[in-house]
Amino acid sequence: MAKVPPVEHTFYYAAPPTTVFAALTEPAQLARWFVEKATISPRKGATFRLTWRGGYSMKGKVKGAVPPKRLVLAWNDEFENGKVLKTEVRFDLRKKGKGTLLTVTHRGFKDGKKWVALYGGIESGWAHYLTNLRSVLEHGTDLRSDLDSLS
Repeated sequence: MAKVPPVEHTFYYAAPPTTVFAALTEPAQLARWFVEKATISPRKGATFRLTWRGGYSMKGKVKGAVPPKRLVLAWNDEFENGKVLKTEVRFDLRKKGKGTLLTVTHRGFKDGKKWVALYGGIESGWAHYLTNLRSVLEHGTDLRSDLDSLS
């Protein structure tokens, strides 16, 4: 079995780490750029639920949180047949000048058709949403549309 590399994206945001961390962990902030509704508390062992536009919902656990430097989530994607594919997403924040470098590393993918589809969706999804986070933080504009397949 081949080792599947993680999905990794690094983005610079013209906002301090505390602002970016809040955008990742506060339900009202998450609704501005990522999901329609969120229930989350940034403390190890807490459960979270994310619901996107269109109704897709997933739940997981906070595996670690070091505000405003790191957040690690156990990510559980459920398919129509009830099969759950478990991965992990890690957000690392580092002060860079007056802003923040955010690296998102999503790992734990395996071989197989469902895994390939999940990998592709997560790869494109993080690129889409992290770009939207920049737009929201730096310009106050949510780029999502109800017509987007990722929204």
